[in-house]
Amino acid sequence: MKITDLSHAFSIEDCVFPGTQPMSWNRTHTCERDGYNLTMCNLNSHAGTHTDAPLHFLADGKALSQVEIDRYVGDCYIADCRKKGYANAMIEVSDVKPFERKIRRAGRLILATGWNREFNTEHFFTEYPSVSLELAAYLAGLNIKMLGVEGPSVNTKDGAEVHKILLGADVAIVEALTNTESLVGKRVFFSGAPLAFSGMDGFPLRAYAIER
Repeated sequence: MKITDLSHAFSIEDCVFPGTQPMSWNRTHTCERDGYNLTMCNLNSHAGTHTDAPLHFLADGKALSQVEIDRYVGDCYIADCRKKGYANAMIEVSDVKPFERKIRRAGRLILATGWNREFNTEHFFTEYPSVSLELAAYLAGLNIKMLGVEGPSVNTKDGAEVHKILLGADVAIVEALTNTESLVGKRVFFSGAPLAFSGMDGFPLRAYAIER
């Protein structure tokens, strides 16, 4: 059994989406003074490797605590979309259509583009490969449970619409994945469930793939 970590190491210093507040932390208790360490964190719910709950773009959508855990646990196909790994690329239906049978069988999909190499750069958040509106509708029609991407979001221009198509179809979205290079074209067992956080629109998670 081989386990591949698909999450970027999380740091308070990580870059966050333009227009959102930076993160911070405060060590309120220390071993020297209190006998133990305890830290209060001000986190961005969409920082680092994270998931989007339907509530992120749907006013009456499910919060994380209401999303079924099986969205994030189970078989997943890693599609080779590296030819769309350049700035402002658009991933279309034609890029994944050849893998339709494998996607249907797995029920979860990660689009491997190589954009993970740009993590924490300024253009990571502005020029990432996008899922087209047509591809979002196509994947929703396949009834997949999860879509994972290596960029910080699914679309640079039509982000709200693409999110609404996927989240409205109960497709969990996982963003800012990494380390897919050795998994391209493979069906793996994916696990990456976030905290069952009441009222939360998204949250960082620890995603990994198991090759069996």
